[in-house]
Amino acid sequence: MSMLDNAVQSIQIGMEDFHEEDERRLLSAIRNLYAGILLLFKYKLQQLSPAGSDEALLKTKVLPAVDPTNGTVVWVGKGKKTVEVQEIIERLNALGVSGVDWKLLTALQGIRNDIEHYFSPLPNERMKEAVANSLHLITQFCEPHLEERPVEILGQQCWDMMLSVATFFDAELESCKANLESVEWPFQEVRDATSHMVCPECESRLIKVVDTSAQRDSISFLCQSCQCESLYCQVVGPAVEASLAGFNHWNVRKGGEPATCVCPECGYDSLLVEENKCAACFYEFEYTHCEWCEESLSIDERQYSEGTCGYCQNRYDRIMAE
Repeated sequence: MSMLDNAVQSIQIGMEDFHEEDERRLLSAIRNLYAGILLLFKYKLQQLSPAGSDEALLKTKVLPAVDPTNGTVVWVGKGKKTVEVQEIIERLNALGVSGVDWKLLTALQGIRNDIEHYFSPLPNERMKEAVANSLHLITQFCEPHLEERPVEILGQQCWDMMLSVATFFDAELESCKANLESVEWPFQEVRDATSHMVCPECESRLIKVVDTSAQRDSISFLCQSCQCESLYCQVVGPAVEASLAGFNHWNVRKGGEPATCVCPECGYDSLLVEENKCAACFYEFEYTHCEWCEESLSIDERQYSEGTCGYCQNRYDRIMAE
């Protein structure tokens, strides 16, 4: 049986399990869906592996070898261990496989890990999210990169089952997005982070603001999946942190300062440097400018100095040492 056949069977069995009432079959459904999706991506790596390389692109361990026919150096896969999620993403990206939202795969991995390692029963909506993620990944990947329509690969029955679940989940997700977009957020950075807002309890994206007319930290959230209620800070802090993580990383690499720093009050990397206010708990640094020279303080100086910049403090220390 080929790797593609294994992938298809895993996904088909996963959808059959999903429609069973036995909770154990639901957990099996997520495991099978996740395994089937990974096998689809691995099948592509298998296709792209050079002939005679022992499926090098699939293997975790790849070593150089000399081709006895022409003396050139080739890369050959060794052992049976195959690539994991991050390696799959990196290799497919490097090979020009584009148009796949890898965040859906990492989210699916998170759901699978919850049931595999923590043995926690997942709310039904999280199960639907896993199916929706699987469907979108298959849609984005199959026709462009396997040159077959998803329904032709999976069969009409399996595809229809996935489509019905994903359509329902997507409608719920759009309703949640509309709810979040209707809120008068206190900072633009929070508005920009709504796509990163998830339930702190079950990490579902199906989260809504209870009262859309509420202001600042009186805003609270209700998860449509597990019905957990969350405070403003619990949702906004991680969302702003995730939203600005990429910008902060690259801006610092280019010699600039990050847009946020870790708030000493709530602990999230959500204190907006330009605003001098935490987007999550509204904490403010006492000093933003040097009391001696009135120059703007750096992030470190705001966090650790007592109102003086490094230059003035060094000059003061030298004077006192004389």
